Amino acid sequence: MRFRTFATAALILVLAVASGTIATPRPAAAAPTGYQLRWSDEFDGTTVDTAKWSYRTDSPWQAWSQQRAENVAVGGGAMTITLCPANRAGSACDKPVDAGDRFTGGGLISKARLRYGYYETRARTNVGSGWHSAFWAAQAGGTGARTEIDGFEIDSHVPSEISHNIIGWDQGVRLSSGFRDDLGFDTSAAWHVYGFEWTEAGVRIYVDGVLYDKWLPSYPQSEYAHDYLNLWLSTIAVDLNNSPGVDVSALPGKVQFDYARYYQRDAYGDNDDPAGGYAETGTGWAASSLPSFARQTNRYNCASAATARWTVTPPVSGNYRAYFHRVGADGGQPDAPVALRDGGTTLAATSVDLSVAGNAWLPIGGSVALTGGHAYTIGIDRTGSGCIRADAVKLVRQ
Repeated sequence: MRFRTFATAALILVLAVASGTIATPRPAAAAPTGYQLRWSDEFDGTTVDTAKWSYRTDSPWQAWSQQRAENVAVGGGAMTITLCPANRAGSACDKPVDAGDRFTGGGLISKARLRYGYYETRARTNVGSGWHSAFWAAQAGGTGARTEIDGFEIDSHVPSEISHNIIGWDQGVRLSSGFRDDLGFDTSAAWHVYGFEWTEAGVRIYVDGVLYDKWLPSYPQSEYAHDYLNLWLSTIAVDLNNSPGVDVSALPGKVQFDYARYYQRDAYGDNDDPAGGYAETGTGWAASSLPSFARQTNRYNCASAATARWTVTPPVSGNYRAYFHRVGADGGQPDAPVALRDGGTTLAATSVDLSVAGNAWLPIGGSVALTGGHAYTIGIDRTGSGCIRADAVKLVRQ
């Protein structure tokens, strides 16, 4: 295994703590240069924040265990998943439950669905075989072509071994580092920081703030569906990686997560964004069959006075360049106006030829100073002959 230090990454952070207590101070963010925190849970409260999370339940069960909400607790600065014997649940495994004669584990699933950025957690796995802990992202309940990113998978009978995966569900692809990558430390003995950076091109993996250079596969948006993903923190009992079975003498067991964080550098607008931010005016809008950004969907309109608008918010103040994702084909307006605006003020503008076949990111003017946290709009208008098409836009940090 080789590590290549990222230019501004933190040094390796190994903070051992007493059982159930978080080491302080917490490590600085290991996010690559230019990223800003946009979503997080530091688990500093006394209960699970159900505005941010749903419980993983796997009804009726998954593999050797049923996942229970009662096994997930927040306190002492961490989220703890308690691992229990068959038909027992709760933070002390003292609650009788009907789990189908399975062990019980648990997990949390973010209600927010996120896309490109840097994802990070700090975790400590359990002692005792039979359990599979993971920090991963996938659309909860998703079907069809979609993405899963496994920031880490660790099986507790080999706590120094790690796996990372990109799974293109219904796309015929699985990219994996395998289950035999030795980290050189016991993941159950101390806290460690795990992260992954997802971009249009693929995924980079980080361990303790250091780029994991062994596994950097290409997974471009032009070839695979890059949808919006829920973040998962979970532990289940399962027969993976030649597991010898659950060590019942080690139960109750505990897996802990110190925090969950999502950082953003560039800001995207997409008509597929589940958080909204896309609007159309005019009659006649419909879904297009042409290929779109990240293999999602795009829209078109051939009626007069049609417009499409994306609301985009840069994560931090600085210089950005705006881009419009052109979906071109016969019948497109050859001179459709596209503009970046702050309210009624135009900051940058261009004319896009939608009659040219193929997809491409086209710049909207030059670099513009923008304010972090402030909402801007990027819009396209139908002003002449032909159809306009609306797909995606972005603000790229300069």
